[in-house]
Amino acid sequence: MAVQRGLLLIADIAGYTRFMEFHRTDLAHAQDVVARLLEAMIDATSALDLVEVEGDAAFMYRPLPGGTGPELVESALGQSVAMHGAFHALQQKIACLNNCPCQGCAQVGNLKVKFVAHLGDVAPQRVKRLTRLAGFDVIFVHRMLKNSVPVREYLLMSEPLWERADERLRTGARPLEEELEGVGRARTWYLDLAALAAPLPPRPEVTWLARQRETLGVVLRALPYALGLRKLGGLRNLTPA
Repeated sequence: MAVQRGLLLIADIAGYTRFMEFHRTDLAHAQDVVARLLEAMIDATSALDLVEVEGDAAFMYRPLPGGTGPELVESALGQSVAMHGAFHALQQKIACLNNCPCQGCAQVGNLKVKFVAHLGDVAPQRVKRLTRLAGFDVIFVHRMLKNSVPVREYLLMSEPLWERADERLRTGARPLEEELEGVGRARTWYLDLAALAAPLPPRPEVTWLARQRETLGVVLRALPYALGLRKLGGLRNLTPA
């Protein structure tokens, strides 16, 4: 396939690696919780196509046959805010209703989500029924995940994307120069999503039935992993429902 220009965005759940320290039941429950949070974010965006679920992250893409002006930055921000809201709405529901005492469930309230976005060129590659993206810019956006942004939840944008932002968006962002592994120095800008997020929906009504449904759902979905009938290994082989 021909090289395409497009918006590359990764939604990454921070705190997932802490779950890896726990025993099998905790990890199985953590795997289920994180998979549901990723699915909620993927369902919340209509302007981006899912390329791949990568452990605790979702890699998404939007080809750009036309305009690449300020609306592109607006789209990256709008989709990030929508996914951020979906993440926290489900996180709130799970934290309120899940009665399971294991650490994989008890620590769901500590999870955060961050986003990195880049405008670059990619080469779609068809592998059986899957389409993967290749090229330097795919590597670049993944390297952006390791950064020194001082806030926990943010949208970090590369220079090629940020230079298309309008003046309104520029006033709220902070510059940050990063040393990206295998890439070198790169200028980036970040927006604090906590300052942009809409209020969460009301907390769900906590009833015995609602607690049982939420807790039992996690237990049953994770049971094959907890019993060793299916392999634990993060979320790399999961796909959104």
